[in-house]
Amino acid sequence: MSSDRQMKRGKAQSLYKYLPDSWIDFSVRGKDRKQYIARVDHWNSEKLDGINSKRLIRTVNHAIQSYAAQGAMGSSVNPISGFGAELTQENCDVLTPKVSDVERGIIAKISPLTFYCKKCKKVYQFNSEDSYNRNHRCKNCHIELTQFRQIYFCKCGYATDKHPRCLAHGFNDLYWDGEYNFTCRTCKKKIPMQAKCPECGATLGAKVALDPSQFFTYSLSLIDLIDEKLERFISETDYGKYITIAFFLGKITRDQLDEVINKGITTDPAEYTREYDKNFQMFMGVFNDENTAANAAKAMTDKNCGNSYAPIIEEIKGKLYATSDNIDQLAEMILEHSMVKELKDHATLETAIKVAQSLNTNANPESFRDIAKRFGIKHVRACDKVPFVSCSYGYTRVKSEYEDGVQLHAFKEEKNGRKNIYATRMNTEGVLFEFDRLAILQWLVKNGFVDSGSVPDLNSEEDVKLWFINNIKPEEIHPFTTISEETSPETYYVYRLIHSISHLLIRAAADIGGLGKDSLSEYIFPGVPAVLIYVQNSQGFNLGSLFNTFEAYFDKWLLRANSSAQKCVFDPICIERHKACTGCLFLNEVSYQHFNKDLDRSLIIGHVDKQTKKRIIGFWEEE
Repeated sequence: MSSDRQMKRGKAQSLYKYLPDSWIDFSVRGKDRKQYIARVDHWNSEKLDGINSKRLIRTVNHAIQSYAAQGAMGSSVNPISGFGAELTQENCDVLTPKVSDVERGIIAKISPLTFYCKKCKKVYQFNSEDSYNRNHRCKNCHIELTQFRQIYFCKCGYATDKHPRCLAHGFNDLYWDGEYNFTCRTCKKKIPMQAKCPECGATLGAKVALDPSQFFTYSLSLIDLIDEKLERFISETDYGKYITIAFFLGKITRDQLDEVINKGITTDPAEYTREYDKNFQMFMGVFNDENTAANAAKAMTDKNCGNSYAPIIEEIKGKLYATSDNIDQLAEMILEHSMVKELKDHATLETAIKVAQSLNTNANPESFRDIAKRFGIKHVRACDKVPFVSCSYGYTRVKSEYEDGVQLHAFKEEKNGRKNIYATRMNTEGVLFEFDRLAILQWLVKNGFVDSGSVPDLNSEEDVKLWFINNIKPEEIHPFTTISEETSPETYYVYRLIHSISHLLIRAAADIGGLGKDSLSEYIFPGVPAVLIYVQNSQGFNLGSLFNTFEAYFDKWLLRANSSAQKCVFDPICIERHKACTGCLFLNEVSYQHFNKDLDRSLIIGHVDKQTKKRIIGFWEEE
């Protein structure tokens, strides 16, 4: 492709709009500016270094398998295509577009190469861009040809830019009727603008190439704070997850957690003996007394080998009844949440109060603490330079969600035998809301969502935290399906509650701070529970605005979220039937962790079902 048709786009923007096999529009600059439809042919990519690619690939693989599981029962086609059995570091690359003045990162080609004359309507089909460049005027009228903007695509993932022709005479004497038919003037045959899908046999009508349904990107984001060392600590040691939970419960300090992460715990009796003997000899030289040396040697060996944590580990094990997979995921979630809280560049609610007082805005900083408590928020802080990895791993056509016949396709391989995930890393800002666990538990009991007999001692912070660890099941939370109330009512109601609040906070931030809803996203920690509202700055967002909204207008932010929850423009249909819709909770699905699933406004504001007369007490409902 000539250099004037090589596109230069921002990396983050490319992850959603300019991926291989998608159709796009772009201008060719030169003597005469021209606008074309093009198909992204490929990326000139390089590996994205400096990230935990193992974790990203594992998370993507989990999302792919979650999508595939929807078609496990009775699907007419395989729901996924091109991913192989499983993505691993051995068969998958995490790639990002090259940034170079010599070589462009994204290469697109004019598509379709079918043109027509606006005056006489004669149709022309070119074999290449060079052929078009040499013959871009109508042979009859000598005016500039116009590109057809229609293509054909199917929900199984197939797409083509090839328009139909006369089987006997090709495009030699083909004319367009201005609607959805061609006519061969040689044989007088009318040819509908249709195509046959070679994959599933469906008849495809012509659609505008830039119709959003021609390409739905599947993407996700991860906070990139857990490196491979921390991941191994949780998943590959027999004690990592228990030590992490011990830290969450306040049984060990952060320094002690770091010590175990860095030094490990020695469980080999022979190694413990060797360490003890070495220390005993050292202390004998100091004290010259066997009992004193033995006690000192044991204390040091226990510390160095981690044996002092054995009672804590056994205590934690005795209090957990969640599955091993759930404990692994919860431990990772706890560690990730803690690391976000500990980022150096941050502002607390106390900081926000001082800033709001100094700015003398129309906010009421003296009410910030009471507002947070009223809306069930235990802790809140703004965090800067939160490292995120955002990636795209596949696409569908026609439908953005699974239904029978819809396939999730992998991107075509750049290297033979290696799958591709396209990703970029960014540092961004966010506001971390940690919810009041006690308030949520009391709300669950009031509504009868959980049996009051299963609730722990509400005066014990440790017992309340343990309840969330044991009852919130990450393995029940899938990006493409709703959570089963029957399988895990605790997970169902807690997740729906905090997910709904998250969407309200995003929409309110857009109203209060002039922030674009599509520039904000969410990252949910259901087992904590907490949510991070962060800037998805692929949208060209001005960093600093979310910090300003938190510090200057915290009360306005939450009050706006509450008021917008009270009424939807589509009520009473929304609150009676759907509980969430585009008028109140739905957001652009490109960058949200659980899309627009598991949302329920009634859990926040309360509601009485007209038919069953069942009353739900809202989490934000004032008594």
